[in-house]
Amino acid sequence: MPILVPVWAGSFGVMLLCAFYWHCRVYSLYQSLDEVGRKFAYTEFSFQFQSSRLAGQLGGAMFRDALSPEQLMQVAAVGRQMRRVMTVVAISGLIGVFAFVWDLVRRGS
Repeated sequence: MPILVPVWAGSFGVMLLCAFYWHCRVYSLYQSLDEVGRKFAYTEFSFQFQSSRLAGQLGGAMFRDALSPEQLMQVAAVGRQMRRVMTVVAISGLIGVFAFVWDLVRRGS
């Protein structure tokens, strides 16, 4: 138990910081694309940004359809940054799961 709580708290804290950073970056991108802000709500924009394939399969207008090449480059740059953030979230989640399993195995012995 002594190692489990700090590992869980640390991995949860990292995930919260990543989620806050993700929200700040995507919201600033949403605000910088003025035309998109008039056509889409932020929740719809962030859903399409996070999972564009799923949003395309659901149908409806996509925010990327009406963007200029400069704006598409801006969206792509933020997308690359967010892939790194999602990688950190996945790794910290795996660390938390590993700590839980480690604790279960250690207690079972």
